[in-house]
Amino acid sequence: MRLISFIIFLFILSCGNADKHQKSKSEISNLSNAIKEDPTNVDLILNRVKYNIRNKRFDSALFDLKQCLSLDSNRVELHYMIAKIYFDFSKKPNANRKYPGLAKFHLEKYLKKNNSNYLVHALYGELLLAYKNYKQSLYHLNQSLSINYNQEKTHMLMGFLFNELGKETEAINCFRNAILIQPEYTEAYVQLGQIFHSRLDTMAVTYYDNALQISPNNELVLYNKAVFYQETGNWNKSLAAYADLLNVSPFHANAHYNLGFIHMELKLFDVAVNNFSDAIYSDNLFYEAYYSRGVCYETLGNIMQAEVDYKRAIEIDSNYVYAIEALLELKEKNKNYKN
Repeated sequence: MRLISFIIFLFILSCGNADKHQKSKSEISNLSNAIKEDPTNVDLILNRVKYNIRNKRFDSALFDLKQCLSLDSNRVELHYMIAKIYFDFSKKPNANRKYPGLAKFHLEKYLKKNNSNYLVHALYGELLLAYKNYKQSLYHLNQSLSINYNQEKTHMLMGFLFNELGKETEAINCFRNAILIQPEYTEAYVQLGQIFHSRLDTMAVTYYDNALQISPNNELVLYNKAVFYQETGNWNKSLAAYADLLNVSPFHANAHYNLGFIHMELKLFDVAVNNFSDAIYSDNLFYEAYYSRGVCYETLGNIMQAEVDYKRAIEIDSNYVYAIEALLELKEKNKNYKN
C-alpha cells in the first residue's frame, strides 16, 4: 500500500512539474507572439525581458534590452538594467574582461540623463568597489544614501570599503547602520564579529551568536566562533563550538584538524590522532593533517607510522618545510630504524 501511495505521489509530482513547464512555455510563447504582432513596442519586449530575468535567462534578457535601446534610446532605465546584467556577468568565473567596462558605460549613460536614482549610484559604487576604486566608490555610495538612507546593502558596501581601507571604526558604524535598517541582516553581524575577532574582543562572540540566531546552521559563523575560543585559549568552549559545527557539517576538515590541534595542546595525542584522521578522511589531500598526525605518532612512539605520514605530506606538497624537516630529524634520531 505504501509503495502504491509513493508511486501515486511521484506521478502527481511529475504531473505538477509538467504543468509548470507547459505554463512557462505557454507564457514565453504568448510574449513572443505579441512581439511579432508589434515588433517595435518596447513595453512588450520589456515584458519578455522581465520574464527572462525572473527565469534567470540573462543572455536572452540582455539581447532584448539592447533591442529596446535601439528602438528608444530615451528610456534611461534600460541602461541600468543592462549595466546590472553585465555586472552580474562579471562576477562569474572566467568572465569576459569587457563586462565591467560595459557596465560602467551604461551606468554613466544613465547618470548623464538622471543623477538622482539611488539604485544606479549604489550599483556604480559597488562596481567601483569591486575594482578597488575606493574614492569614486565612496562618492557614489554616499550619493545613493543621501537620496535614500534606508538601504542596508549600501551601508554594508560602505562597511566593506572602510574595512579594506583599514578604517575599522567607520566600518563598524556602517555595519551597525545596516543592522538598524534590517535587524536580520546576517552578513552584517558576521562582519562585525570578524572585526572584533581580529581584536580578540569577546564582542565577537555576541555578534556571532546574533548571526546564529538568524541562521543557526551557518557553517562560517559556527567555525569562526569555535576559532575565536581556540585563539583565546578557551579550550572547553572551543571544543563545544566545534562539536556544534560538526553536527551541521560532519566532514568539515578544518574543524577536525583544529580539534586535533587543541588536543595536542592538552597533551592528548591519542585523541588528536583520531581528529587528524577524521580531517584526512574529510580531505585526503590535507597535507598539514598528515604532518600533524605524524607528530602525534612520533610523540606516542609509533615511528613507522610517523614516517609514513611525513612522507605522505611531502608527496602532496613537496615544498612543505615542516614535514621535510620532521622527516629528516626522525631519521637522524632513529638511525638504526630500517626503511
